[in-house]
Order: sequence, then C-alpha cells, then structure tokens
Amino acid sequence: MKVEPNVVITEFIVNMDNIFHLYENQNVNIAEEVQEQTASLARYGVPFYVLTNSSEGGDEDNLHIVNMKLFEHYPNLTLYFYRFLMAYDFLQAHPEIEKAVLTDAKDVVMLNYPFDEIEDGILYIGDEWKRLGDVDIVANNASPQYMKEFSAKNALRTLLNIGVIGGTREVLIEYLGIMVKLITDEQLKVHQGDEHAGLGPFEMEIGNYVAYRYFADRLVHGRKVTTVFKGFQEQSSAWFKHK
Repeated sequence: MKVEPNVVITEFIVNMDNIFHLYENQNVNIAEEVQEQTASLARYGVPFYVLTNSSEGGDEDNLHIVNMKLFEHYPNLTLYFYRFLMAYDFLQAHPEIEKAVLTDAKDVVMLNYPFDEIEDGILYIGDEWKRLGDVDIVANNASPQYMKEFSAKNALRTLLNIGVIGGTREVLIEYLGIMVKLITDEQLKVHQGDEHAGLGPFEMEIGNYVAYRYFADRLVHGRKVTTVFKGFQEQSSAWFKHK
C-alpha cells in the first residue's frame, strides 16, 4: 500500500475498555463513527487513514481503514497508549509520507488546510485553557517519579491536548519514538515484577512530558493548531476544531 505525502491519521481500537470516554467500541461501524472527520477532510482532498485492530478494512474515497494487529504482550496497557504504538509503526512503514496530523477519531474536524504551513522541525499540538497542574488525569495518574517531578515543576504550563499532533514525518517519528521507548521501558519493568512500574491508564501526562521535555524550543500550540477546546467553533483560522 502506497500512502500519499500529506495525510491525517487516527486510530480506532475496538474490544478494549475506553475508561475515560466510556463510549461503545464493540460491534461498531468504523466508517460511520468517523464520518464527520472524513467529510471535513474530503473538502480539502486530504486522505484519512484510520488504523484499527478490527477486521473491518477497505478504501472509499478519501477514507482508508487499515487493519493493524496490536502487540499483545504489554499487560494492562490501555488503548490510549496503543494508539501511539500504532501510529509510530504506520509512519515507520511508510517513508512516502512527508507530513501528517494525528487526530482523535470522533471529535476533531478540519477547518483549514494545514500542510502548506507545517514547517520542518516543528511539532504542532492542540491545547486547552487549563494548566498542567490543574488536571486530575495528570496529577493523579500512576506515572513514574521522574515524570511526576517534571509535571510538578511545570505545573503552570499550558495543558497540551494530544488529540491533535502534527508535523513532518521525521518530527512525528521522533516524538512518538520517545513515547514508545518510555512505554517499552516501563512495560519491561512490569514484566520483571516491579509493582510500582507503569505509566498509569492515561496518556495525557506522557504526551505533555515528551513535548515539553524534548520539544520546548520547537513546539507550536494554541489557536493556530486547534480552536478553543470544547468551544464548538465552526468558523476559525485554526486548522482543526477539537470539540
């Protein structure tokens, strides 16, 4: 399968608990679930790749549903982390991709074409009005001590929302690659019997940690990337509406 140079990628993982949003992900029609984002991308001629562990697959217009097997040897890893592993593997497998945006499947739509504005070396991420230290799924997430200390020291930074992540293929592989390394390190400790190992159930903390720790001087977030989170803005100069 040859993939276009500029694409949007999402993941739709089935038959696994979605412990935060609690929506149904069994016996679902994936094309119907992502139809709003599919339509918004079609207006700009942007291919949409939905990575899934479902047996559902196929191509229709700009929508491409791609079956990918999950790595099943990571105990208690939630779907929020599996999405990063899937996106990383897909980008690695397709060097023909030049630029991409990784999005949440069901609550993101494209408002403006982003790819002409994405610059080499820059990581683009959505954000929220909240601060990093104000968020329960960061403050109370069962993450490693080094990550907790970083979050505490950076508690006043803007909360990045990793429902929208954009950049060149190289930048995205770098960002996701660091995440994959951290996930793998913690899962190895779990396998070795360390009762305190793991990254907790939620990915918000690791997403902010990697962005601020490794990309602080080449990070763009805010209204260029996404609308006000949960602002329901239909008209904006932002690339994407996120709720």
